[in-house]
Amino acid sequence: MNQKMYLFSLDYGNRQGEKVFVKEVLDRFDSQTLIGCGVLINNNPYNLELFLFLNFEKDDSDFDHWLSIHHPNKSRTFNVLMDELTEAAFSRKGYSITTFCDSEMVEIVFSSEANELFLFPDRKQMYEIWGAPIMQKQKIFLSHSSRDKDIVDKYFSELQKSQIKAWYDKEEIVPGDSITSRINEGLNKCDLGVLFMSNNFLSKHSGWTEAESNFFISNRMKKNKSLIVVNLGVKHEDIPPLLQDYLYIDGNKGSAINELIVATKKQLDRM
Repeated sequence: MNQKMYLFSLDYGNRQGEKVFVKEVLDRFDSQTLIGCGVLINNNPYNLELFLFLNFEKDDSDFDHWLSIHHPNKSRTFNVLMDELTEAAFSRKGYSITTFCDSEMVEIVFSSEANELFLFPDRKQMYEIWGAPIMQKQKIFLSHSSRDKDIVDKYFSELQKSQIKAWYDKEEIVPGDSITSRINEGLNKCDLGVLFMSNNFLSKHSGWTEAESNFFISNRMKKNKSLIVVNLGVKHEDIPPLLQDYLYIDGNKGSAINELIVATKKQLDRM
């Protein structure tokens, strides 16, 4: 048999949300195609893990296509082998393993409460017992050209001194990361974009800056995102039309950094 194995790392604490994906897989693919489906659970409180394994006998390309359309954010777990996981499940304390015949079984297993498989309640119930963690302050996203790093470094430093969290690629992306994935994560997490508008920013070679500014413009209304422009020497008529209406901070003024700090706090308070 030419079986194809897929492995996904799911969120142990958000299994009410994760069960939607698992149930959809079971409902979409019949037992002639999907010949194995189950979860392996690590209940070690210092390393809670939840793995979903899928075994296809045929039509795995159909699953790849379905996954890309319906769950594009679900990423497979690579270089973790089922043999290693099953060995751990049968030889170590705290591991649980079960398989599913249909989506109804998922509803029973993925309960919010602790059960014989999940030794700890889900995150929501744990928060009700112990209290939710202190809310993280909102982050702002610093969109800039790499050629303006020296300027943005100064702004980032002063924002930190003022206790304003900022997503700055220099600090958030490390060697080995997918640049695209990390920037997407940053954009989704941040409510406010700070666009350091310069001739470098507007250069046709700066594809990232155009995409980032478009993200905050297009999501300004529907997702409660906002933006602030710091103008680093661009003539008003050269600013993109959709941004010309925004009152910007003149980056050439000595007070520009303080103006940004004040404006950022006010914008975040409105959200």
